[in-house]
Amino acid sequence: FAGGSLIATFIQGMTVGALVEGLQFTNGEYSGGAVGWLTPFAVLCGIGLCLGYALLGACWLVRKCEAGVQRTARRQISRLAIGVLAFLVIVFAYALAEHLPILHRWIDRPYLLVFPAIGAIAAIVLALSIVDHNDYLPFYMVAIIFASAFGTLALSFWPYMIPSVITVDQAAAPQSSLVFMFWGCGVVVFPLMLIYTLISYSVFRGKVRATDGYGH
Repeated sequence: FAGGSLIATFIQGMTVGALVEGLQFTNGEYSGGAVGWLTPFAVLCGIGLCLGYALLGACWLVRKCEAGVQRTARRQISRLAIGVLAFLVIVFAYALAEHLPILHRWIDRPYLLVFPAIGAIAAIVLALSIVDHNDYLPFYMVAIIFASAFGTLALSFWPYMIPSVITVDQAAAPQSSLVFMFWGCGVVVFPLMLIYTLISYSVFRGKVRATDGYGH
């Protein structure tokens, strides 16, 4: 399970890295070959996302656990946070050095800087909460950092699914499929999933203690 999660996260990060760096297309068709997307930048993004998700998981363990598990997770938070920070610095330096197209979008759309600003504020609060040994704030701050990062990417790519090649409208399913998904999944399934998630969080709220067991 751990290995599968690690591979899935790494591939997700590599996919984002390949899209940010840009894929090779000719006449609207991918022409980069079987491994044209496999670049050092994509690998770096894969490693960075693994570090980020590990940081999120460590913060969750601190929030939910006590005693030895919490102490072990708390020690990892500082190391993982430094790793994520180093990753972000390297990625930004690479983007500047290689003049990645996404930087031009940030210049053309200065409002995009709102999301990095939110992430920076969350990072400062995260650092302070780590120093104060706060059990709850680190998880929420890392979640905000991820939300701001994905928000920045989404608005940087818009209106494209694959930057400068395929727009959201071009990638969308046929109208009949979208209508079915809206009524079948959006109106019926999604509310049920939301209710299930809320009930699950309510049942498992609070910390997991050593004295807790089946039936308690």
